Amino acid sequence: MILQRLQVKSPRFEALTELVEVVTGLFLLAFIQVHLFAVSTIIISAKSFNDYSAKLEHYYLAQVGIPLVILAIIIHGLVAMRKAPWNIQEARVLFQHSKRLAHLDTWLWVVQILTGFMILVLAASHIASVFATWPIDAATSVKRVQGGYFTFFVLLILAGEIHGMVGLYRILVKWSWIQRKKFTKLLVYATVFFVALGLVTLCVLYFKRF
Repeated sequence: MILQRLQVKSPRFEALTELVEVVTGLFLLAFIQVHLFAVSTIIISAKSFNDYSAKLEHYYLAQVGIPLVILAIIIHGLVAMRKAPWNIQEARVLFQHSKRLAHLDTWLWVVQILTGFMILVLAASHIASVFATWPIDAATSVKRVQGGYFTFFVLLILAGEIHGMVGLYRILVKWSWIQRKKFTKLLVYATVFFVALGLVTLCVLYFKRF
């Protein structure tokens, strides 16, 4: 609400928050894909997973990267939620408006709001569990997935990939001159690929034995 009031008074502030939202969103999307590839090293072997994790710690990439990601999530969440419906009446108006327009981009915005809230809750829980079981290694990750987190990670992967790819689509549509139909297909294929990679990785972790 405070951000909304400031935006009404200052178009320059609105432009700044828009830029912050784009930059933090792209950073988090890049992190999600890199993180997914990193975890997928378990498909090769537990040794590959542990070697990669050890390199991250050796070069302090994990110690620096995780706080940056947390900060980016907080900032992105704050600036992105400035346009979200904050009460039942606003939410009702949003859904009625979306149904009336029957427009893909409008529904994608609704999807982004819903997946964004999911990510805030799921990511906070995931980060807390990682800190609670530090350091990161294959055995700990296997234990976490086999201990009841499988469905949790399925939801996190789906929410993260859909939110990120829809966000990328909205950025490119708004700030570039892309061929929308062609690029939409590429984003759908990319989303399916990354979700499939995440699910295969989860299955390997779930059935892994030491």
